Amino acid sequence: MIRKEEFNMPDRNMFLAQIDARKGELFELLQKLIRFDSQNLGSSGREAGIAAFIRDELTAMGLSADLYSPDSIDGLPEHVDYWPGHNLADRPNVTGTLSGTAHTRRLMLAAHSDTTPIGDPRNWTVDPFGGILKDGKIWGRGACDDKYGIAAALFLLRLLHDEGIELPYDLLFTAYCDEEFGGGNGALAASVKYPCDDILNLDCKNFEIWACAVGGGVIRAKIRSNEPLDSAGKMLDGLTLVRAEFDAFRERRRDELRKLPYYRDTIIPDTTVRFMELRAGDNGSDLNRAFADVTYYTALTEPEINREFDAMAVRLNEALALLGMCFDGFEKVTRFFHHAATADENPALDLLCKVSLETSGRKLTPCGSCLSDLPLFILYGSPRAFSFGIGRDFSVYGGAHQADEFIECDALVEFTKIIGAFLLSY
Repeated sequence: MIRKEEFNMPDRNMFLAQIDARKGELFELLQKLIRFDSQNLGSSGREAGIAAFIRDELTAMGLSADLYSPDSIDGLPEHVDYWPGHNLADRPNVTGTLSGTAHTRRLMLAAHSDTTPIGDPRNWTVDPFGGILKDGKIWGRGACDDKYGIAAALFLLRLLHDEGIELPYDLLFTAYCDEEFGGGNGALAASVKYPCDDILNLDCKNFEIWACAVGGGVIRAKIRSNEPLDSAGKMLDGLTLVRAEFDAFRERRRDELRKLPYYRDTIIPDTTVRFMELRAGDNGSDLNRAFADVTYYTALTEPEINREFDAMAVRLNEALALLGMCFDGFEKVTRFFHHAATADENPALDLLCKVSLETSGRKLTPCGSCLSDLPLFILYGSPRAFSFGIGRDFSVYGGAHQADEFIECDALVEFTKIIGAFLLSY
């Protein structure tokens, strides 16, 4: 049995060489994970099958594995950041623990097991649940959001087990449910049940480190005509007024985030408002009603941002009245995401930057995130929680939430090596 404290740099290089030698197993593991349909449908989800598979993988390594519903944790449904209505009984988390030679420190790796829906299958050129490997890429729903994180963690646990390496700390891995559609209940449950000294959330993009989490959420702005209509076309004029209000709202949010160091050099300030859905009428019914679903980013608190929405509602009512319409209110589509930053002094984050440079020559620069579950890990799991990953942008072909989603095999291997070096050096 090899204890981690006996490792020196050449030994670490030997361990990393094993990642190269066995990378086919890493790819195969991700392919298997993609073949599970774990779509999050908002008020329900299909994470049960993949969670059971992960539990079986953990127990096969001799690790203790806890399969649990977030709702099974005492008091969680009453928690201030719990988001109800997600039918979590059959949407479990799974947490495995690799006990170390000492129990004075606990490190958790985390990645979410749910995915967005596949959308219209006709928009895919590959089977969204095929997990095929071609052109140096692995394709399918969840490939880059966030099953690559699960694959890397499971693969490294298997490698540590097979090499007989004992770590001088307890290493936990959690595959958490209910991340998409603003859920957050899986991350909240893992944080409450398994608080740790450090948490590394493997849900990030482009080899970034997220040291700060933006706040915000998705909100629905509803309007209606004061009179019945035989065509929803008139409601488009009202939605134009809604868009104009959110265009001004975007400018305020952009100026707000540009003042924050973690966001100054990122694309986040320029993407603070995104329209997710615009609808007038409902399949021939309710032709005098319309709404806009809007994702927004902010560093303000929820009461502060609500005061802006209240003022927006007053202005919209006045403008819509000239069209014979009224503002029908705001409705939260997701929970409110808190703005939160990891601790100023964060040895684990510094260590990850160091081993990345040593392992692959890649310099990592901490920055701010888009909406994610990182705030929950920071607030309730560890004040030093942060995120690192290789997910791909929403706006690129095959990126997160897109048809033909994929992850590059070379990037997956490099990412796994960096995490492996981090685990040996932690």
